Amino acid sequence: MRKATMATYMPVLSKVIESTEKMGEELNPSFEKLRQAIDDDAVAKMVPAEFNDIQMEFTDGTEQYQQNLQKLQKAGVPARLIGRHRNLIAAYEAYANACAAMTASLNITDQTVDVAAFNQAEKDQETEMTHVSNDVQRIMTMIG
Repeated sequence: MRKATMATYMPVLSKVIESTEKMGEELNPSFEKLRQAIDDDAVAKMVPAEFNDIQMEFTDGTEQYQQNLQKLQKAGVPARLIGRHRNLIAAYEAYANACAAMTASLNITDQTVDVAAFNQAEKDQETEMTHVSNDVQRIMTMIG
């Protein structure tokens, strides 16, 4: 097996980070709309198609995050970055799981949101994204 190098590792890491940021930007307007509806106790008043679309977007986003996680798990990692990379995988997996939990908090059938689960997922996403960012920064510092 070829030894993992920065030249093979960095493009994978860059793609995953880029994809994650892009997906976050795409999902944010839907998240904000839903957050506002929850805060205003107006989820039931949302247009069903819009609620459905948000749930579908969240599902697509979660799938993208799962694919990114798989890319990180399969990446060839230079020996000196293995510990940091493991931390990154753990944080990214927890982030993807929090996104899945948020998606699961939306009930399409009766157009409701499990607000406690939604709020917890939001908190977990923020916490884990901070960990992901810190891990990426540490990796960048080590290779800089």
